[in-house]
Amino acid sequence: MSLPIHTLPIVERWDCHQCGVCCRGSIVPLSDADVARLREQKWHERPEFARVPTTAPLAGSGGRQQLAKRADGSCVFLQEDGLCLIHKELGFDAKPLICRTFPLQLVPREKDAVLTLRRACPSAAGDRGRELAEYLAAARAVAAEGRLAECGVAAPPLKPGETSDWKRSRIVLEALRRITGDERYPPIRRLAHGLEFCRLIEAAKTADLSNAKLNELAQVLENNIVDEAAAHFAERRQPSGAARVLFRQIALEIVRLHPNIYHQPTWSSRLRMAGWALKTVWGRGRVPNVWREFPQPTFAELEQPLAHFDASLVLPLARYFETTTASYQYALADRGGWSVVESYRQLAILYPIALWLLRWISAGREATLDDLLRILSAVDRSQGFAPLAGLKQRSRLKTLASLGELSTLVAWYGR
Repeated sequence: MSLPIHTLPIVERWDCHQCGVCCRGSIVPLSDADVARLREQKWHERPEFARVPTTAPLAGSGGRQQLAKRADGSCVFLQEDGLCLIHKELGFDAKPLICRTFPLQLVPREKDAVLTLRRACPSAAGDRGRELAEYLAAARAVAAEGRLAECGVAAPPLKPGETSDWKRSRIVLEALRRITGDERYPPIRRLAHGLEFCRLIEAAKTADLSNAKLNELAQVLENNIVDEAAAHFAERRQPSGAARVLFRQIALEIVRLHPNIYHQPTWSSRLRMAGWALKTVWGRGRVPNVWREFPQPTFAELEQPLAHFDASLVLPLARYFETTTASYQYALADRGGWSVVESYRQLAILYPIALWLLRWISAGREATLDDLLRILSAVDRSQGFAPLAGLKQRSRLKTLASLGELSTLVAWYGR
């Protein structure tokens, strides 16, 4: 029996504006039914596809296929007008399942599934379009066809080394939802509050607490974290050299996901990225030339506050964190057993990284909303990006937490 599907109490909006971002650089895995449907559509018999494959092997999938890409990373079916050729000629229902779903995102939980938006889509990130509730019927139909959200998922552990059930995990997840959505404070302060809450939860002997006592503890911590976090903003200090190295390493992983950037998986491309990584660790001189359209400010310039900064510019970022914590999506991402505490730290570090990347991309001019939305696209894509879901990233976050530098990074780069 499928889980009931509903939207969040936070109103989300979206309509497709044919920007084509989702059709560039994205990996689109295909089901057997998708592959059969493409074969029945007989694209291989058309002159323009005579020497252009429409599918390609999906690495590490045991024989599954994905939609093929052109040399620039765009889908072979993407047209110059931003439309999908399959959709244009055969209709919406003729497209692969993932293409029909995106940017709608189903998040299965214990006894329900939340319909939310992937903000890798600039239109979703900017809340442009109809209310998400209008897509519920379509989402339920696609979920039934793809057998999505058929059963609940296991609860994420509260912290490393401690198992949990949904009753216990939900206590912490709901506290972090309230903290991150608390509009009395600016977004950057809310994330610092969440990080302080996670630090205290990790330090507490929660395994010995009943559910009622855990709930009491969460309420006490929630009411006392503001003063604890305020110290990071009273006199913002530059993070340590080690923290800045780890921060830049994470940022370089995310900038690779920017929709304007695509590199073929060749040895020359890998060597080039290795060079970028070394330069980023060194952190001196100019930033790597990762894409011809990007400026090359110095690393020192990226330590300065954003110039001509309009607070309204970060509203899409704030919306991202509010909806992600409300749906629990950040904690239920496929990261191989990460705890709620670890997943929240991963989420929180994305805010200062987004602003650091905004400094980079808008160097020498005023930052625009389009700059921010495309960075948010990369940030959202990072939630399912293997290099940021494995042991190396887990170790980076653990080190930053043990150094007490996570809130310092949030406060410093959020200027």
